[in-house]
Amino acid sequence: MEEKDIFRLALFTVFVGLISLFLISEVFSDQLLLEGPFIVTNVVDGDTLDLDNGERIRFSGINTPESGECYYEEAKKELASLVLGKEVYLEPDMTDTGKYGRKLRYIYVDDIFVNGYLVENGFARVFDKYNSSTKRYDELKELELLAKNKGMWNCVDPKEGCMFVASKNSKIYHKPECKWAKKIKVENLLCFHSEEETLGFDPAKSC
Repeated sequence: MEEKDIFRLALFTVFVGLISLFLISEVFSDQLLLEGPFIVTNVVDGDTLDLDNGERIRFSGINTPESGECYYEEAKKELASLVLGKEVYLEPDMTDTGKYGRKLRYIYVDDIFVNGYLVENGFARVFDKYNSSTKRYDELKELELLAKNKGMWNCVDPKEGCMFVASKNSKIYHKPECKWAKKIKVENLLCFHSEEETLGFDPAKSC
C-alpha cells in the first residue's frame, strides 16, 4: 500500500471514529441529564409531588384540574397509582423553577414518560402559556390531540349558560370567565342568568 493510501485510510478511520463518538453522545445525552432516582413520598395533586429528598416537584409543560374542578380527583388518583412509593427520574426543562419555587421537571417511572402519559390519557392539558420555555411542548401538543374525548375533555363546564356566578360562601359575584370564578368549587357554585338574580350580592371590583 502506498504512503498516500495509508494516509487516506488513517484520515478515514479518524473521521469514522469522530462520527461514532458524536452519535453515541447524542444517544446518551438525555440520559446524562436525568436526575435521580428519587422516591415519591406524596402526591399533592395531579401535577405536583413530593420526593424523599424534601423537594416538591411541579410537572413541567402540563396542567391538571384544580381542587373542585371536574376530573381533579381522577387525575390525582391516576398519578398516585403511577408514582407513589416508586423510584422516579427527573429531566430538567428550560426553566428550572416556577413562580412558587417548585422545580419544573419531566418525570419518568419505569419506561413511562409521565407528563406525556397524563396528557395522552386525558388527565392533563398542555400549558400553552409557557410554550416558549417548554422544550417538549410540540411533543406534548401532539399527545394532546390523541386525548380529545378522553377524561377531562368530556367535562361539561358548570358555568356554561351563566351570566354571573358566585360562591355560596361569598356575597360577591363574578363574570364566568373571571379568574376568581374559576376557583369556585362546583358544590359551592351559584349561577345567575340575569342581573336581577344577583340581588343581595355585590359585583366584584376586578371582574
